[in-house]
Amino acid sequence: MTHPSTTAAVATSPPATVEEAEAAWLAAQALPDPEPVLRALMHSDCVVVHAAVGHIHGVDDFLRYAARLGRTSNVIVHDVTVRTFGPTAVVSCLQEMRVAFVPELTPFVIQAAVTRMWVTDEQGGWKLAHLQMARRLPPG
Repeated sequence: MTHPSTTAAVATSPPATVEEAEAAWLAAQALPDPEPVLRALMHSDCVVVHAAVGHIHGVDDFLRYAARLGRTSNVIVHDVTVRTFGPTAVVSCLQEMRVAFVPELTPFVIQAAVTRMWVTDEQGGWKLAHLQMARRLPPG
């Protein structure tokens, strides 16, 4: 659960560390209206490659797509690796999201292998520059 002051801080200034950026990104997914926080975390030229059909979206198209999906109740990440190369950081993980495509039904579990590339902006904060999500079948 995201504390309201954390959400407000992210919306007005980029996170100072990659770890803060990742935490803010994941927490924003479960907000009733994640769009303002996600937009604040994304570089204006961010590219998102996602969905089973392989959409390639910029910021506006991705946020519109995400808003149509349904409410995400939570996001869990596993096997997280973070590699920092000067002003660029690459985060790789396995991600599990629970999305309520139909509000009154049990949320659907979506698992994906995910790579997020963060870059520093002019103020020294971190912005998401590239996101790749490749869906995978649940184990077992």
